[in-house]
Amino acid sequence: MMNSRQTKKPDAPRGPFKGLRQGISRILSSRWFLIALSLLIAMVFWSILVASDGTLTRAKTFQNVAVSVTGESTLRSRGYIVMDDLETLISGVKMTVEVTQSNYSRVSGTSYNPHLDLTDVTGEGENEIPISFSSTLYGPVISCEPSSVTVNVERYITRRVPVVLEKTGEIEGYFLDSAKTDPTMVSVSGPQSLVSRVARAVAKLDASQLSGERMSDRASVQIVLQDSAGEAIESELIETTNESVLTDTVVVETELVPMKDVPLQVDSLVKGEPAEGYELTGVEAAVQSLSVAAQQDVLDAMTVLTTEQPLSIEGATADVSGYVRLSRPTGIENTVPYDVAVTAYIQEKTVERTLSQVKVEIDGLDDTLSASLSRARQTVQLTGGYHFINGLTQEDVRLFVDVNGLGEGTHEVPVQISIDNAPEFTCALSSPEITVTIKAK
Repeated sequence: MMNSRQTKKPDAPRGPFKGLRQGISRILSSRWFLIALSLLIAMVFWSILVASDGTLTRAKTFQNVAVSVTGESTLRSRGYIVMDDLETLISGVKMTVEVTQSNYSRVSGTSYNPHLDLTDVTGEGENEIPISFSSTLYGPVISCEPSSVTVNVERYITRRVPVVLEKTGEIEGYFLDSAKTDPTMVSVSGPQSLVSRVARAVAKLDASQLSGERMSDRASVQIVLQDSAGEAIESELIETTNESVLTDTVVVETELVPMKDVPLQVDSLVKGEPAEGYELTGVEAAVQSLSVAAQQDVLDAMTVLTTEQPLSIEGATADVSGYVRLSRPTGIENTVPYDVAVTAYIQEKTVERTLSQVKVEIDGLDDTLSASLSRARQTVQLTGGYHFINGLTQEDVRLFVDVNGLGEGTHEVPVQISIDNAPEFTCALSSPEITVTIKAK
């Protein structure tokens, strides 16, 4: 019997992931994998242990934690004030705290209440103030950035200054008879460098905003602190108080009375007579009327304003200027000016004078000729200044005709007049032209 040889089965086809399976098997059986796996398992068990133990502590960091400020009132009571804007100087801090595992998730930066305690200020100038914490209930603060803040400190003072009322504008038809503030003084507190400059608290009243329907009124008016030069002083560090109450206004009490324009009685502003030969030609006052305020019945009865002391023009030979004092009728509320400038215009009188039978002379006649006039004498009417006209005599007046260049015959020529050193005057002749007859000798 023949032994048959066992037939070898062909190899099964290789699967596509056989190499991958072999690689994974080698990794899982390697020494380094077993070490890493052990460490991972240890860390997991350690985390479980830490999470289950609430007494363990951990560090936690908070960013930009708000910082509050305390002790401002106490600092001011000690006579100091911080000049810096603390909100701008330090808006937040970075804190690292040590907190127990049980409180880790519930704690926040505000739980520690970081703050600046201004009672740590020691005096004027620069002061370094540490960041303080009101609570460490959840654990201590390990670090804080910044840990302190440097501030500038000045003396804190209080001064009493007057309230000054500045009036602007006008209310048509009415006069602001009185205006006063309540209070008349206020207290100004703040840094010495600012408060020492404050000279007054100014309340500006615009009279055009008042109403004639309320002759007596009270209104709240804003006040502005000013220095001695009138420049405004503004600072959030300054406080204005009235009887310990903060305020930025005062009450202004006003009283209105009716008003109207009353003319001046111009002819009553001068007295006396100018010198002989002079006359008053006009009176001019600096104003023609004045606004007068009074109760309505007083205004209704008032028609003109007169003077108690007129301007004297007695014996004047030229213009006279001066001041006259006006009468102040009873019941006038406003201040009518006592003195008004007045000018009285004085001129020499212009007069006329007639001279009769004034001889007419012939000028410019050639020696070889003779001449005769149709009228040898004239009547002259002169007009001019009083003293010049009244001082003339008939001999001072010369009438003549000019025949220069005229030949034989009959000519109509004008009659001319000549007065030595004469000022301006006018003249009228009975015959402005006369007939001249020229003949040869």
